[in-house]
Amino acid sequence: MKRVAAAAAMGVVSTFAALSVPSASATVTSIAIAPSATFGGHHYGTTCSYTVTVSVDDYSQTVYFFEEGQGPGGFAEAKPSGGVAKATWTPSSTKVTYIYAVQPNATGQIRQPVDIGSGINAGSACIST
Repeated sequence: MKRVAAAAAMGVVSTFAALSVPSASATVTSIAIAPSATFGGHHYGTTCSYTVTVSVDDYSQTVYFFEEGQGPGGFAEAKPSGGVAKATWTPSSTKVTYIYAVQPNATGQIRQPVDIGSGINAGSACIST
C-alpha cells in the first residue's frame, strides 16, 4: 500500500512540475548569410548586399536583425513565414565582426561572425579589399 501511495504522490508531483514549467519563449535557432559572388580578401564587402536567413521556433514573433554595436533600430526586421525570416544586409562598416538576430522575449540571441572588407559592388559580384 505504501508503494501505491508513493507512486501516486510522485505522479501528482510530476504533473504539478510539468504544469508549472514556463512555456518556451521565442528563439532564433540558426542564422546564415548567403553572399553574392564575393572576390578578394574578405567574405563580405561594404556597399554589397547579402541575404540573411534565420530559422525560428516562434512563427508569430518578428525577427530583428542587428550589426554588432548597432542601436535598437537594427538593420532590418521581418515576420517569419514557415519558420524562416529573411532580410537584406549591406555591411555598414569594416569594423563589424558579428551580426545578430533576435525575437522579442527570447531566451537568447544568435550571432554570426562576419569578415568585412571595403567592397566594390560590381553588380552580380562584390570585390572586397
